[in-house]
Amino acid sequence: MQSRERVKLALEHQEPDRVPLDFEARQEVTRGLCALLGLPDEETLLSFFGIDIRRASLEPGEEFRKQGAFFHPRRKWVIQIAPEGVFQDEFGIQYRTDEEDRYFGFVSAPLAQDEALEHYHFPDPGEECRYESIKSVLVKHKDHFFIEADATLTLFEQAWQMSGFEHFMYNMRYNPTWVEKLLDQILAFRMVQCGQYAKLGVDIICLGDDFGMQDRMMVHPDLWRRFFKPRMKTLIQSYKTIKPDVYTRYHSDGFIIPIIPDLIEIGIDILNPIQPESMDLKEIKNNFGTHLTLHGTISVQSLLPFATEEEIQREVTRIIEICAPGGGYILAPTHAIQMDTPLGNVIQTYDTAKHWRYSQSHHGESGREKRS
Repeated sequence: MQSRERVKLALEHQEPDRVPLDFEARQEVTRGLCALLGLPDEETLLSFFGIDIRRASLEPGEEFRKQGAFFHPRRKWVIQIAPEGVFQDEFGIQYRTDEEDRYFGFVSAPLAQDEALEHYHFPDPGEECRYESIKSVLVKHKDHFFIEADATLTLFEQAWQMSGFEHFMYNMRYNPTWVEKLLDQILAFRMVQCGQYAKLGVDIICLGDDFGMQDRMMVHPDLWRRFFKPRMKTLIQSYKTIKPDVYTRYHSDGFIIPIIPDLIEIGIDILNPIQPESMDLKEIKNNFGTHLTLHGTISVQSLLPFATEEEIQREVTRIIEICAPGGGYILAPTHAIQMDTPLGNVIQTYDTAKHWRYSQSHHGESGREKRS
């Protein structure tokens, strides 16, 4: 069965030959896997693992490119604005890498003062040069794979990164008009961006904002419903008008059970990552599995870095047997696989998943394909 058919069946809550697979990892992990397996590049690695989805994201505008924009290993388009390692993205948010050069920390926000919003000008999301990678991925892979376009940091994370976290959270309580104005401007940007994705013909548009902490929501559900739910609904309806059969994947780490019914209501098709440390997989599958495709579930926090390969095989099989029945499941890590993960554990994860078969699981056996 080809990847396009496999993913389509899973999204329609039917059972394909095996569970569809997706992949996300730090560049260092991807390079390490390629070196260990003797593979020349990431695309060859994805084929080796049997990954069924290919991705692309928005690129920078022409003016930002002229300023020397480059794709930093920390996964952002930035320009360097100081020799000591300070970078700035196209929205004016400034970052600095940590001492080990692994992660970005925030240095300054362009909307740290309320009055700055009056004079702020968003980048133009309509420039054709921004969609070059999407077009390239579609030309290369559309016939065989599902194509996903990224629009994460959709509203909340984009807003607080532009204004500072404390500032934004404070204003949700004490200056909601300012918050509404900023979110409406971000929404207008995302509507153009996602509308272009839909016109180009992608299969999945990925939205996302982290609203969950480990055991509770970062924003009260009532505030989420006031500020974010209606705008998310407007955004989804806008690109569904252009391409009605496009699917919407939504990402939020952590515990978000209180808003899952709302997400279903506004048109989310795929929920990621179903973090096992925060939400019970059986509960989510039983309560929402007929409405949502579950995407993720393989923990980068407590499973992949610490388990033995034998434990990986048992746990991945257990998770698949919870989430896979009836379709509606795509296996993936719960976030980008980090550098503390033994490479053998990544290989074991995909080897286990790739050889699990629906046909055997229906007979009360392990779904894992028996190989000589």
